[in-house]
Amino acid sequence: MDLLLMKTWSQIVSLIPGFSWLSLTEIVEEFEKLMTQQIDLRFEARNLERFHQKFEKVDFIRFPTPLRPFITRNILVETFEEGEPLSAYLQEAESSEMKKRIAAMGVNMLLKMVFVDNFVHADLHPGNILVQGAEQFTSRQVNQTTLVDMCDMLILNVRPGRCPLRLVLLDAGIVAELQEKDLENFRSVFTAVVLGQGETVAELILHHARANQCADVEAFKSQMAELVNEARRNTVSLGKLQVAILLSQVFRLLMTYRVKLESNFASIVFAILVLEGLGRSLDPEIDIMEAARPLLVKTAASLL
Repeated sequence: MDLLLMKTWSQIVSLIPGFSWLSLTEIVEEFEKLMTQQIDLRFEARNLERFHQKFEKVDFIRFPTPLRPFITRNILVETFEEGEPLSAYLQEAESSEMKKRIAAMGVNMLLKMVFVDNFVHADLHPGNILVQGAEQFTSRQVNQTTLVDMCDMLILNVRPGRCPLRLVLLDAGIVAELQEKDLENFRSVFTAVVLGQGETVAELILHHARANQCADVEAFKSQMAELVNEARRNTVSLGKLQVAILLSQVFRLLMTYRVKLESNFASIVFAILVLEGLGRSLDPEIDIMEAARPLLVKTAASLL
């Protein structure tokens, strides 16, 4: 019934002039596929096993282990993971150093999922994230590993030193993957934003759009460049610029110039938005774009 209502409203909203370019109907269809898979618990078990493989050498991220053969369509048996809900660390009373470390781990985890693995946990709300090892945490351990160092460890697939503090991700029933062509486009757009190349962002969007009726390409490129440059002037620090606001401005621009994006970006964009909110709550000064820079540069260099 929920899906039927969502489909109906997306079709109605798409009749409003300009809103058809938001791909709402297609996004609901993508969401329906994800929800249908989540009903079969065998999918979640396979997702957990894939996450174990991809994060095998990353000590600060952990997933429950599915226990075969006790897995069927309706039953999922997995290891029990001790930990405190992430929401407990959003309180003002918690150590600022602790919160910064948790935010850094979360951001680097998401960057690895999106740009290295192309396998993204698409339900990253605080209830699905536990914190382990907080009682062993010291400020000295925070200073041993910088945000860029953590990015390098993920890119180079190097096992970091002993890290008692870690995040445990639960409920992996909803994941997002992109086709190789779409992943390259997503990575290219993100890289152009990081480098402040607004016109390149516009050109990539136009080139890979599902459909477009852009009557003034130069104006579209100019306004996109202005939007991206303004974002970079604000350093894209989560405390100064909310990614949600930036994306809403991009979508408004797409509607104005009648350009339609791929609907399968929706799940990954949603995951980034949710983590943006968590990151901003834990560490208002964390900069997602700067954290992504070394990873994107190395990935781009490897493709040359």
